[in-house]
Amino acid sequence: MADYVTVENRSAGKIVYQIPDRHIRRELAPRQTLRVPKEEIEALAYTAGGLDLIRNHLLVKDEQVLDELNIHREPEYYMNADNVAALIKTGSMDEFLDALDFAPEGVIDMIKDLSVQIPLNDFSKRQALKAKTGFDVDAAIAHDVENRTPEDGEAVAPKEQKVRRVQKTAGRRTSGAKVIKKTAE
Repeated sequence: MADYVTVENRSAGKIVYQIPDRHIRRELAPRQTLRVPKEEIEALAYTAGGLDLIRNHLLVKDEQVLDELNIHREPEYYMNADNVAALIKTGSMDEFLDALDFAPEGVIDMIKDLSVQIPLNDFSKRQALKAKTGFDVDAAIAHDVENRTPEDGEAVAPKEQKVRRVQKTAGRRTSGAKVIKKTAE
């Protein structure tokens, strides 16, 4: 297994790459992870656009391969969906701005997607995202709500779950009947 490396598609769309001389064609759905031979990643780097894929859209989880390909990495290169979700929910404004400035395009795509899915509630982060990328979280959330609305125009209200507010200690219930046990004599 030492000859293999884990590769993850962290962009919002499907990634397809080909290495013609090795007869390799791979399709990775968003957030899909594959284990591929190290030589395949090295060969991908020498194809047209391959190095850009590795830098900006794929997360290659092998330091040695990245060093051999001379790929400069900022800490944001290693961000996955969990890291981005934490950044959106609890990250500081400075961390968020650093991610917008230094993260690869695939991480920026994840920030945009998860800002709508989670959603991003921090107004200053929404403004920063719009200023840096042009992506309007407010409009995207509004469109997401529109897409979830049925065609007849009537909004579907989410079902309210019943939650008990007071917990009573459950005692043994009896029906008033006596229970008689037979004992062996």
